[in-house]
Amino acid sequence: MTIRDGSLHESNEIPQTTVSGTRDSGGKLRIGIVGAGIGGLMAAVALLESGHDVEIYEKSRFKSEVGAAICTPPNSSRILAHYGFDFEQARATTSEDSIYFTDPSDLGQKRVVPCADFTPKYGAPFCFFHRVDLHSELRRLATEPTDKRPRSARLHLGTSVTGVDDDGTLWFEDGTSVRKDLVVAADGIRSAFVSRVVEEAPRAQHHMSIMRYLVPSETVLADPEVAGFFVDGLKSLRVVDNVDKRVIIYGCRGGSLQNIGLIYPPRLGMDAAGNDISESEGFASKVMAEFPETIQSICREAKDVGQWQLFTRAPLERLARGRVVLIGDAAHPMPPLRAQGASMAIEDAAALGVLLSQVESADEVPARMDMFNKLRWCRVAATQLLSSEHRWDPSQLSAEQRGYFSGDVPHTEDDVEKYSYEYDVIRDALELLKEDR
Repeated sequence: MTIRDGSLHESNEIPQTTVSGTRDSGGKLRIGIVGAGIGGLMAAVALLESGHDVEIYEKSRFKSEVGAAICTPPNSSRILAHYGFDFEQARATTSEDSIYFTDPSDLGQKRVVPCADFTPKYGAPFCFFHRVDLHSELRRLATEPTDKRPRSARLHLGTSVTGVDDDGTLWFEDGTSVRKDLVVAADGIRSAFVSRVVEEAPRAQHHMSIMRYLVPSETVLADPEVAGFFVDGLKSLRVVDNVDKRVIIYGCRGGSLQNIGLIYPPRLGMDAAGNDISESEGFASKVMAEFPETIQSICREAKDVGQWQLFTRAPLERLARGRVVLIGDAAHPMPPLRAQGASMAIEDAAALGVLLSQVESADEVPARMDMFNKLRWCRVAATQLLSSEHRWDPSQLSAEQRGYFSGDVPHTEDDVEKYSYEYDVIRDALELLKEDR
């Protein structure tokens, strides 16, 4: 996996903390992370890199990611590289092209956008992973020492956190507790800690749903009916738009597997009387019938299908308060239309790592979390907005929504790409730290 040399300027080196006088011994901030998903593990990596003591609490007995595949566009691939992520170990696949089909009735019409220039343009490639591979490598990076970092995070499985106090005390299901200098809530869309940060959170809305399939590439190539659809290669991103529905297909594990996602509106999961039929027999076939026949043929080759609801939520008024910070889906859920959900969690994690470097006292944590709000709020609010629309139309934005963008509002798809991929959260976090001195 090639990351452009110098894609992160030398001034982006993150100094370790110089904490003194913390409430616990050891001379480091003691940080508790709730949730061992992608955001939680990445936060552990970034905070360890800044010299802190990190514990992760995961309610499941054995945390392995569910789902099919996942993307890291350049803005998050660049962060992974910065923290020593092993792309080869995680079997990352670099996107060859992005192929867009705007007429679902004629898949012969397409627009091909080469991705080969992403590394020279943005400092990192657009990568595809099997979700389990990405998660496993992050877990290894967080829980094992490295050549540059002897300290590793302690991962507690089967440990359910039931509450957190304003002073950073975490309470567990068995009635025990532990006090931390900072609690990072990375426990997903149904986070139990949102009320610790905002008094009234907007209700999460079931915005769309997705069915995911994984099909071996050799299987689709052996089928003459669908082999032609992959004539442009097995490592490309393919997007088929159809008003309120979308197909997303890309190769992972070196292109040996094809990930297929069928995104559809919630109305398909309801009958005429408004009853939920999404778990009924034959529902998957009903959803497939909404898409082109070639796509249906590809999906029929899969042995298993997974179904998920996709949520969105109006931006919270803040992402952190005192000694509690929300990251990832706990803070800003978004559909995968821009492949930025995991990327925002990775950016959140890197921001925490930088902003909690060079801390002189645990008493500084609340002020540093105010800086996190300042750094992240507009970025994630704008990305939530971009990720919730099948077709971006900036003319429909309210004055409040236009204010999410720091600078010009993206108008074209090229503008959106630049806004999403060019952003460097480590650079901006370091600049914010310098301004605060």
